[in-house]
Amino acid sequence: MTKLIIPFLFIACLFVVSCDSDNDPEIFPIRFGQTDYTILVGVRSPVSFVDGGGVYELTASNPDVLGKFYIDEDTQTLIVIPTAKGESTLTVTDVKTNTPVTLKFTVEDFYLSFMVMEISGDNTNPYLKERNEIRFIRDEENSKQIQIMYQNNLTYEMKCIATGYFDIERSATNIFTLNMMLHSHNDEEFEGFSYTLGGDGEYLSLFNKYFEYGWDNSIASRSLPMKQVTMIMTDSFNNCKISCALQPF
Repeated sequence: MTKLIIPFLFIACLFVVSCDSDNDPEIFPIRFGQTDYTILVGVRSPVSFVDGGGVYELTASNPDVLGKFYIDEDTQTLIVIPTAKGESTLTVTDVKTNTPVTLKFTVEDFYLSFMVMEISGDNTNPYLKERNEIRFIRDEENSKQIQIMYQNNLTYEMKCIATGYFDIERSATNIFTLNMMLHSHNDEEFEGFSYTLGGDGEYLSLFNKYFEYGWDNSIASRSLPMKQVTMIMTDSFNNCKISCALQPF
């Protein structure tokens, strides 16, 4: 009787183990929506993914560029906070499926971006048209570079149509004046444009923070409200008004 019971128990255990294995969910390798990403220095950049086994190893080819990077399990997101301009790959290895995925990151200088929404009056700046984008760039030297961009309606790619430099002057009576020096080609002379700044004061705190103007905190609130922030540029010579909306970053 004992001899019969032992084989029966052994077969029963195998059956239970087999059933448990069948009930285990299938693990699919981690997948990203794309492999090439362009992000900005100092900006927390989330990259979402699907599937994955939950255990990952991350290896950067240029960690000095990518800075801090990690997986946020709660949101199934790869977080990258780059610290320098440049390029780097990041290999994410799904340990449970033994599947590596290599992502390429291009890190650009941080910039504040404003889209031209409306122009009222005689606009003498040939580079500023509705739906064009103004990028105020913060590089390592804080040289206050500026780019004017437009979007190709067919390819949706952003193309640069003018470059140069900018500065913001503050008068004793709290009048802020934006000065631009622009040209479309490096071998051309710069053309100057001057605008009195108005609209929501919140954007001034961003210029103060990222371009280190050293203005006191009375220029605007420290925290930005959850609304569209508008910068109104009024031409210092003919009062043409150019309304711009701050873009997310």
